[in-house]
Amino acid sequence: MPDSLCINGTLPNTPDGWNDLLVPMDTMGILLGVVLILGGVASTLPQWYNILKSRSSAGLSYLWLFLGNVNQYSAAINIFMLKYPQVDACSVVGFAKCAPSLLSMFQLFVLWIFTFPIFVFYIIFTPQDLRRIEDANGDVVGSRREFKLGKTFFGLLILFIFVIALTTLILLAKDGPCDHTSYIFGYTMGLVSTIATFIQWSPQIYKTFKAKTVGTFSILMLLIQWPGNLLTIYFLIFVSHESVSTWLSYVSAAIQIAVLLVLLIYYHFKNKRAKADYMVINDAVVNMDGDDISPSSQSPPLGSKLASNDEYQPLLIDE
Repeated sequence: MPDSLCINGTLPNTPDGWNDLLVPMDTMGILLGVVLILGGVASTLPQWYNILKSRSSAGLSYLWLFLGNVNQYSAAINIFMLKYPQVDACSVVGFAKCAPSLLSMFQLFVLWIFTFPIFVFYIIFTPQDLRRIEDANGDVVGSRREFKLGKTFFGLLILFIFVIALTTLILLAKDGPCDHTSYIFGYTMGLVSTIATFIQWSPQIYKTFKAKTVGTFSILMLLIQWPGNLLTIYFLIFVSHESVSTWLSYVSAAIQIAVLLVLLIYYHFKNKRAKADYMVINDAVVNMDGDDISPSSQSPPLGSKLASNDEYQPLLIDE
């Protein structure tokens, strides 16, 4: 544990020593921390709205959901372990005085709390997507196989959360926050978060590139998250002075979110323009007797049924 938080491997034993653990933060720094917490919550709400409105998980990758939760949860445990002496300081100096030093920890925990339910929505609504595929005579076998993997990864996530939480409690109770083992565990969780972030966005980027459609993935969510990530990096490094193991994952995320955002915006406008052109052509196709012989007057092909509305296009098949 760094000397600024633990003195010779132990917690302070004087009021002044506890005060020295806290990070000096002016009003603007506190305001930025609060805004980042609220922004983190706001960034997840468009995705919640899209899924709950359409009652569909179309466009979501279970690997993206799994790795995203591992990333956020590991980051929360990382900062909790490394800042635990500051958490302890609250009982001595009072919550109002120590709260600014814990804003970054609140931010990471709140973001994970609002990210986890998206995976739950995936588990709840994917069976409805499977029924839509089956009704449209689509390849439901491949989609069911993917959903089975999704449920497996959801179970692994629950196991991961339980094991890490139990390990954290045991280390704090047995060795304390200033023990070297506790510090290594906290730092390692930060590296796990960084690795998970590095590979988190790859399945979603690949799936978006392959499907060439947005699905129920929220562009607005990413438009909020990306600048929020940049502000978070600034806050963690220059305001809250966190460990590199805490903010490195945000640097990785900012780069990959930018790539995915470009793809989603490109396909959104490309598909919107293609749909408009298709409608113009259909309106112009009329036979000599005045009967409409455009595809819109006939039974639409399977591909059109699934692609006519991104909200209902289940992007579940990997083949």
